[in-house]
Amino acid sequence: MWYDSKHVEIRSPKEWYNAVADQYNQSHKHLNSFYRVEFLRFLPRWKIFRIIDLWAWDGRMFSVLNSIPHTEITACDISEKMLEKYPKWAKKQVVDLEQTFPFDDNSFDLAFCFFTLEHIQNIENFFNETYRILSDDGQIFIGHFFQRREFEWTANQKKFKIQQYKRSTEDIEQVMKECFFDVDIVPMSDKWVHTGDLIIWKK
Repeated sequence: MWYDSKHVEIRSPKEWYNAVADQYNQSHKHLNSFYRVEFLRFLPRWKIFRIIDLWAWDGRMFSVLNSIPHTEITACDISEKMLEKYPKWAKKQVVDLEQTFPFDDNSFDLAFCFFTLEHIQNIENFFNETYRILSDDGQIFIGHFFQRREFEWTANQKKFKIQQYKRSTEDIEQVMKECFFDVDIVPMSDKWVHTGDLIIWKK
């Protein structure tokens, strides 16, 4: 068990997600600028996609993904309780993104991963596995939020934080390029404040 300098408990992502699943939807408002992105303008218009939502949380991106022409949406998360909140008509699978993904090569055309990389230690493995499961012209969209402070959560009358790994957009971009992705970066803002970046990779 870990603690920070203020003696607040640091929990693993899986433990954290399961503990706060019922209250997690209260934390969406500060990320609204990312949900307003018109993803369709970055996509070919003649294709119907196989979509995977990597680290899907409780489905907060589902309305965006559901607006994209698709044959299927697969939702992955490390937390069983968070996946229970995801809309029931998506395919769901518990996945540890630090490990080998349980999907065949070229299984998906689009991958989405929002507000997640700060929780993954081995991002090189994550990028290589994402590359493997994407089709030849596949794309991945990453929402990287500039988190200026670590959020504290309360569950069962105890305060705790989530284990995180701080990375800049430049850090992520460098690893992505080493994993054979072409990278475009779209700055995101909310009320004229630069809140993060949308990172788009094309295989």
